[in-house]
Amino acid sequence: MKSLNSKDINIKFLNNLLKYPNNIVFSIRNNSEKDEIFINKLCLLIKTLNKNEQKIELFITLKSLKNINKFLNLLDKYPYVMIHYLNFTFTYSEFIKFYYNLSKFLKTIDIAKKEYYLSPLEVFLLVYDKVCNFKEYNSYPDNYPIFKQGNLKYLFNSKYTVCSDYSILLVAALSYFGIEAKDFLLTIEHKKEKEIEEEVHARVLVKLKDHKYNINGIYVSDPTWDKKSVFTHALMTHRMTTLENDLERLNIYDFFFDVTSIEEFNKRINILLNKGCSKNYIWKYFMQIIYRIDYDFYLEMKEKYPNFNNLIFKSFINDMGNYVINNCNKEIPFHIIYTTILKVYCKINNIVEEEYQSKLEKLKLKNEMDYYNYFNDNWPYDMEHKRK
Repeated sequence: MKSLNSKDINIKFLNNLLKYPNNIVFSIRNNSEKDEIFINKLCLLIKTLNKNEQKIELFITLKSLKNINKFLNLLDKYPYVMIHYLNFTFTYSEFIKFYYNLSKFLKTIDIAKKEYYLSPLEVFLLVYDKVCNFKEYNSYPDNYPIFKQGNLKYLFNSKYTVCSDYSILLVAALSYFGIEAKDFLLTIEHKKEKEIEEEVHARVLVKLKDHKYNINGIYVSDPTWDKKSVFTHALMTHRMTTLENDLERLNIYDFFFDVTSIEEFNKRINILLNKGCSKNYIWKYFMQIIYRIDYDFYLEMKEKYPNFNNLIFKSFINDMGNYVINNCNKEIPFHIIYTTILKVYCKINNIVEEEYQSKLEKLKLKNEMDYYNYFNDNWPYDMEHKRK
């Protein structure tokens, strides 16, 4: 298998491509160009192979699903392709089937977005609500194959749905509309009398930028816990997640993102370093996170810091800290969330003013009560990751 970066796909490469035998496999990944440029280059590559009936195999890693229709249409004539997306590897036919099911699932939102020029927040809330109500939560039986659990290839046809399924579906659905997100695992602590019980849980990091509502930040979403159009866990800050009744135990994401000043951020980095975490690990881990949730900033950092070394670490941490302070823990007032989603529903379903006001009051009473009661002002951890 030959590794190929999208920047290597140029006229010279395409001219030489036909010299390769049919049993060559090219692994193609983009980590240095805008997604639309990557897709255009893939289209050019497929056209070149189609033109000469080459059967060279391609193993393509996709980061986003936005605007890939023209690429998939070309693949219909060149099915010698494996696609890697969100850590899942699809054959050509598997990916087409998955994409068809996802498009069908999101069709009404796609139509509404185009018809009413919906903003990113409005699209997000529609997608979030759709995913929350995807299916009833249904745990996998003990004998259910592990490789099918939380797997996009089997998601739409499975009768079992757990937190990892909701989270990975939310990431894929947001990606379809160009909203960057990343699923992640964490430990949730439940208080039961005098004991603390733990369970692993899946949530989603979302980078939401919306000029209409003056929003530009990184948030935590939990589609598992919001059913029947309750949006208490739609766009949480990291600080809010550690104030829940069911508490998220601090993890590496909180060390990076749950800070409110550059001084606090630097203290967190020093704690990691003092505990034996290497500078190289911090650099790699942060780059992996922003690769999925803020690709533009990733490219900016990739250009400025193409490789890690100790000499640039201080400058890197300074840029990283400023990014976190500017993008994290910027709480969205909850009334913006429920009034926004209701206004969108009004547009789509033609709700009259009287019905709108009635629904608004009910939604306001229920959601504000749930929202503000759920997050109590109780900081349970110290700076060194220990429960007080």
